Amino acid sequence: MSGLEELKPGDLIRVVDSVGAQRTKRALGPATQGGTFPVVWACREEEWQAATAENREPEGMPWPAEDVSAVNDR
Repeated sequence: MSGLEELKPGDLIRVVDSVGAQRTKRALGPATQGGTFPVVWACREEEWQAATAENREPEGMPWPAEDVSAVNDR
């Protein structure tokens, strides 16, 4: 999974959406088993910032790990 199991909450990741576009998101944690394949839970930057400001857990969605790559900058 090329380092995805070492992701920490807030790490920047790049995901590929259903039409092949790349988007930058925030990881909510490391890759985990999601049913029959590994996933990385992620949220939009705006959700990450709002959750941080409101002292709550961000709401995210799972992305297939094969469509996720880590971004070196945090």
